[in-house]
Amino acid sequence: MKRIYIFLSVIVSAVLAGCGGGVPGEFTVTEQVADIYPDYSDVTVPPNIAPLHFMIDEEAEAYATRISYSGGEWVSSDRKVRPSVRDWRKMTEASRGGKLEVEVFVRIDGLWFRRAPFAIEVADEEIDPYLSYRLISPSYVGYKDLKLSQRNVTNFEERILYANLINHDAHTAQCINCHSYQNYNPGRMQFHVRESMGGTVIAYDGKLRKVNMKTDSLISGGVYPSWHPTKKLIAYSVNATAQTFHTTDLQKIEVQDSESDLILYDVDKNEVTRIMGRKDEWEVFPWWSPDGRWLYYASAYFEVPDSLSQDDRNMKIIVGYKDVKYDLYRRSYDPETNEVGPAELVFDASGRGLSATLPRISPDGNYLLFTLGEFGVFHIWHKDSDLYLMDLRTGLVRPMREINSKDVDSYHSWSSNGRWIVFSSRRYDGNYTRPFIAYFDRNGRARKAFELPQDDPDRHRNFMLCYNIPEFMSGPVEIRPQEFASFIRNTEAEPAKQVN
Repeated sequence: MKRIYIFLSVIVSAVLAGCGGGVPGEFTVTEQVADIYPDYSDVTVPPNIAPLHFMIDEEAEAYATRISYSGGEWVSSDRKVRPSVRDWRKMTEASRGGKLEVEVFVRIDGLWFRRAPFAIEVADEEIDPYLSYRLISPSYVGYKDLKLSQRNVTNFEERILYANLINHDAHTAQCINCHSYQNYNPGRMQFHVRESMGGTVIAYDGKLRKVNMKTDSLISGGVYPSWHPTKKLIAYSVNATAQTFHTTDLQKIEVQDSESDLILYDVDKNEVTRIMGRKDEWEVFPWWSPDGRWLYYASAYFEVPDSLSQDDRNMKIIVGYKDVKYDLYRRSYDPETNEVGPAELVFDASGRGLSATLPRISPDGNYLLFTLGEFGVFHIWHKDSDLYLMDLRTGLVRPMREINSKDVDSYHSWSSNGRWIVFSSRRYDGNYTRPFIAYFDRNGRARKAFELPQDDPDRHRNFMLCYNIPEFMSGPVEIRPQEFASFIRNTEAEPAKQVN
C-alpha cells in the first residue's frame, strides 16, 4: 500500500497503564492503515470474548499501541500486542454498547509515525463461553493427530475432549468425528468412534452409552447428527461416503456420497426409525427447528441405472461429481406421535445451477443460514463456497457478503442467543480452516468477522491443523478424556433396534 503522510506533529501525554513505556511524545500522523495480524480492525466483539491479541506486521525499530476506552487507556510497547484477560475485561466491560479506539505507532529511521486509528465495537450481548471443534490434518488422510478439543472463548484455555492416541498408537489410530450437543448443553453430547472399538458415544446427564446403529437395512450407522431440542431423540443421516483425489484441479479432494438417507434415533429405547424417501434421493445434514416441529436437511437427486455393476455405478458418480447438486428441504415432525411428514422444498438451489447444504436455523426461528456452492455437499473443499441467509418470514435469500471471503467459507453454528455466528474459513491461506466469529444484529445483518483470538497472535500462521465443525457450548464437557477412553476401550457397542 502506498504510504501517505500528513506532516503534523502532535504532543501527547504518556502517563499510561499497560505493558510498560508509553506512546511517543511526538509523532507524525499518517493515513496508512495499520498492518496487523489477525485483522481485528473495525470488528464487533462480545464483551466476554478473550483478548484480541494481535501482531504489528510491519518492520520497524520500535512499536507502541494505545487502546482507549471509557474511563482509561492501555498501552503496549511490544510488537505483539497482548493485554491480559483482566485488563481486557476491564476495557470491554467499560465499553459495552460502545467501542475501543486503537492507535498503532511505529518508529522508522528514528522517527515515530502513527498509523490510521481503528475501532473495535463492543456489543451488549455476550457469547456462549465455550467452543468445541475437531482438529485434523488438512488432507483428511491421517488419523494420528486427530482430536476433539474444547476452548474457553473468554480466555485462552483449551482442553482435549478425546484424542486418538489415548487408545491407539500412530499405526492403529481411528477416525473420531461429529461431536454434537442438545441445546448447547455439554452434558448431553455425542460423537462417533470408527473402526476398532467403534460406535456412537452418547453422554447424557452423566451416563455413557456406546451404540451401533447399523442394521441390515441401513446404509451405515448414524453419521451427521442433530439433537432434537427437547426430546431424547437424534436425527442422523446415514451415508456411503468416499473421497476422490484430483491430480490437476486446484481443489485436490472431493468428498461424495453414493447413497444417503435420514433416520431418527431414540436414545431411551435404543431404536432407529428410517425416514422413508426415494431410492435416488440423497438426504444429508439434518437440522431441527428450535421448536422441534420441523426437520430441515439437504437432498440431491442423482439417478444411477440399477443395471450397472457396483464398480460402474461408483465410476458414474465419481465422473459426474459436478452434476450432483443439493436443494434444501424440510419435513414436519409431531413430537407426540413421532410422525414425520412429507418433504417440502425450502430452497431450490439446483434450479439455479447451484448446490446448497448445511441448513442451520437461528434460535429465534427467523433465519436459515446455509452454504451455497457450484456443486456437491462437502463445501469445505470448494473455494466458491459462501454463506447465504434466508429470512424464513419472507422467503428472501441473500449472500452474506459482509462476512464472506474469496476463499472457502463453510461450516457454521449459531450462538444460543442468536447474536453470534461461528464459521470455518480458509480466507488467509486457502489451505487451513480457522474459526471466525461474526456479530448478527436484530435487523438480520452481520458485522465484519474476526478470527478466534489466540494467546500468541501469530499461532495460526504456524499451526498445521484445521479446525472442523465449530460448535458453541454453554460450558465445558466435564467428562475427562481418560474416562471416555476407558469407556470406549472396555465397552462393546450396543446394537440398535430398527422399528420400521
